[in-house]
Amino acid sequence: MEMVQSALVAEAVSAAVSFLFTGRGEKASPERLMERMEMAHTRLSLGLERTRRMPMTIIPLFCLKKKLKDAFEECDGLLDKARDLRQVVPSFPTKIMQAVLPSFVVPKPKQDVLSSSVVARFEWLAEEADKFVRDVESGSSLSHYRFLNPLIGQLLEGKNILYHKVQRSQSCSLGIWPVFVEEYGRVARLAFLYEDRMAPHKSFRLMLALRLYESTNIVGVAAQCLQSIGAQFKPMAKVGAGELTRLPTQDVMYCDSVDSLCWDEIVRMTTKWSPDPMCCIANGINKPCANNTISSELTGRFPQEVMFVLFKCCFSASDHCSRSSSNEAYINTIRAWPPLKLSVGFAPHISPNLPDESSLHQIEEGIRREAIDYFIQHPELTDYEMDWNSAHGWASFRVSKPITETRRGLKRRR
Repeated sequence: MEMVQSALVAEAVSAAVSFLFTGRGEKASPERLMERMEMAHTRLSLGLERTRRMPMTIIPLFCLKKKLKDAFEECDGLLDKARDLRQVVPSFPTKIMQAVLPSFVVPKPKQDVLSSSVVARFEWLAEEADKFVRDVESGSSLSHYRFLNPLIGQLLEGKNILYHKVQRSQSCSLGIWPVFVEEYGRVARLAFLYEDRMAPHKSFRLMLALRLYESTNIVGVAAQCLQSIGAQFKPMAKVGAGELTRLPTQDVMYCDSVDSLCWDEIVRMTTKWSPDPMCCIANGINKPCANNTISSELTGRFPQEVMFVLFKCCFSASDHCSRSSSNEAYINTIRAWPPLKLSVGFAPHISPNLPDESSLHQIEEGIRREAIDYFIQHPELTDYEMDWNSAHGWASFRVSKPITETRRGLKRRR
């Protein structure tokens, strides 16, 4: 027992002497680590800030930016912890006791928040941030876009695209308006209108809000969205996709100016329908979403760059009856109706607060029949709406019944 006590005393004396004579030299090490960490933090911040307003046109750059933002936030948190620990300065006697006695007697403060390996990691990340800035700057040069699809080259330069065609009773119009949105890069609003004056039930309107990348085939994306809206719209989608794929680029008109109202609308649509700019791309295409939400019926239905889809058309109520054809009063009622207007909207990258358990497919299949029954039961109403919410994606359906001339006359007489 005496030997053990003597050994402990000798160890304590040795530790005390070592602390007194070498403490000043070791004290500079944490300060040096803090200085290096702060420099890495500043370089990460500089890289993110310099590229904040630069248009990024390839998905890997967005993925890299997400990783650098996460690293910056982690670095920021570690620096805060390190500063908090430095503010807790023990008294000189306490320092001696911590150095002399075992840790189970006098606990030593945590000093390993900024180890050499941790700081070296963030210095490496800061170097990657410098490379990231150079990659984004080189990608901002549009000279190489001449080798790509001519439409995307013009759009990435900020030019609007307009096209109009009339052939006998059919006509189609296409308009694309690109703008730059911070954190999202180039985004665009696309509107495609197809009209058949001899067959109004074949007419439709498609509107998209989407991000633009170097690899984006915007006409192909629009055609794919038409084909993905639903099986019940297949005839119209086939016609529209055919018109889009046959689009003669030499007949397209380019213009430079964007109306300020149109600009504001595109920015609002972008931030509303895709609130997380890294959604579905931070981990790479066709991989789990950046916010780790579960998949839904909308997952993979539309191309990743599509943020919002709106499809409008008309249909005859008599073609979608849910009741027996022997109900003559019912049939006569709906035959007197003008064509009903249907609007279908999809937002694949939004996460509603209250997801429901309903089936999107069932809603799509039954929306027209349910709307007709609703209007029969409530003849004074003209709108029927239904929303579908999931953990990752949202859809909306609206059927409108135009007011007939007879009803307008009754309203005037009242």
